[in-house]
Amino acid sequence: MEKKHKRMFQLILERRSATLLTVLFLTCFTLMTLSVRRQGGVTLIERGALSLSGPLLQAAGAPKRWARDLWRKYLLFRDLRDENLVLKKQLDAMRGLSFQISELEAKVQRLESTLSAIRTLPAPVRLAHVLGQDASPFGPTMLVDLGSVHGVRAGMPVVNQAGVVGRISRVGRTASRVLLLTDSRSAVDVIVQRTRAQGIFSMAPGGEGEVRYLATDSDVREGDLLIASGLGGVFPKGLPVAWVTKVGPLGESLFRRVEAKPAVNFNRLEEVLVMMTPGQENGQP
Repeated sequence: MEKKHKRMFQLILERRSATLLTVLFLTCFTLMTLSVRRQGGVTLIERGALSLSGPLLQAAGAPKRWARDLWRKYLLFRDLRDENLVLKKQLDAMRGLSFQISELEAKVQRLESTLSAIRTLPAPVRLAHVLGQDASPFGPTMLVDLGSVHGVRAGMPVVNQAGVVGRISRVGRTASRVLLLTDSRSAVDVIVQRTRAQGIFSMAPGGEGEVRYLATDSDVREGDLLIASGLGGVFPKGLPVAWVTKVGPLGESLFRRVEAKPAVNFNRLEEVLVMMTPGQENGQP
């Protein structure tokens, strides 16, 4: 045992420099650690642990933050979607209102033009709205919203601001049928407004307007206005009927070939005027 202790002591003496340095290092490290702890600081181990704990805690909280951000974005998207739907409905309502305003403006313009025509007509009139048109072998007929309860009688002339539309052919209690000028059964005595030459305007079976019984030496040109002559007792004198579109050359026949188109645009009829002429109200032809 003594030999063993001597040998160990001898080994320490041989390596006394390394042993001394190790003891000094451990002593200094212990003193520094105690000094730092007394001053409220942290050790290197604690500092390393703290350095590692920060990123780990951040990584652990990342899913929670991601879920919270995702939920906030979802709520924001839902609010934006609801707001977009509200704005879309408001835009559609404004568009509908704009269309209604445009339609009212167009109607006001038509009624103003109709009112101007009323002032020039020689008889009282009633405003009628077009309910629809029906086709027939002779041409289309039109249905209006005035009938016997409104004082309408068969044969009364129907006009608008442009000229002659037709005449009442059948009367119901609250609606009536109009025989249009474009029907081949309709014929109107006319005169050329510029020269007073007389003829009869009617629609040919082919759908073209013509002026018959116009003397071959009559002074008539393209663009002349044909007005009602007042003969026949249906249409008062002076109402526009048609415009001359083509004049045939002078020939040896008794009558000159003249083509014309109605003054009224029958594709745009929405309101018409029924002339309450005294003769027709009393049942006279």
